[in-house]
Amino acid sequence: MKKRYISVDIESSGQYPWNSSMVSFGACVVDGKFNKTFYAELKPITEEYLYENFKICASQLKCLKDYGDFNFNPQKVLRILKEKGEEPRKIIPKFHEWILSNSINERPVLVSDNNQFDGMFMSYYFSNFNNNINPFGYSSESINSIFRRGSRKMSENIKNLKLSPLEFKAHNAQTDAINQGIKFYNLLREIGHKF
Repeated sequence: MKKRYISVDIESSGQYPWNSSMVSFGACVVDGKFNKTFYAELKPITEEYLYENFKICASQLKCLKDYGDFNFNPQKVLRILKEKGEEPRKIIPKFHEWILSNSINERPVLVSDNNQFDGMFMSYYFSNFNNNINPFGYSSESINSIFRRGSRKMSENIKNLKLSPLEFKAHNAQTDAINQGIKFYNLLREIGHKF
């Protein structure tokens, strides 16, 4: 079955899904057009956080834009996310349906710069908020691993290449998902993959 690559990026309030929250995620179909996207900011599932992680991921949340020059206050951000964020039990099944609608007769594959981290959170949320059904199954691709295999240099990192034309906005899950999708698309074209 042909693979349908979907670039996914998540932002979280900590390092692990069992003691922090995924506060936003973005996705993009890797098809050369990059106009099939999904983005959500979520209600927290716990009050726990790691201050530095949470501060970084909160810096680009759209729900905080109304607050202008925002000084980071974890409790205030949690309160705003509780008010304005999507309920995981509602948005994760919608994301599942979006994945399926963009991979008809294809096997959806999660693609990420750090698929261990992004995949861990996505698997946890699909398990807990989508009846234990993960549309990606066990399949994911690490952009860096494919790049290292193609370059035959284990110390290489895709971030060293200028493969993405978009303005870089670190820690905005939507922009990051699109950027890494463009990187992955360009990398696959470089190594001869046919779309």
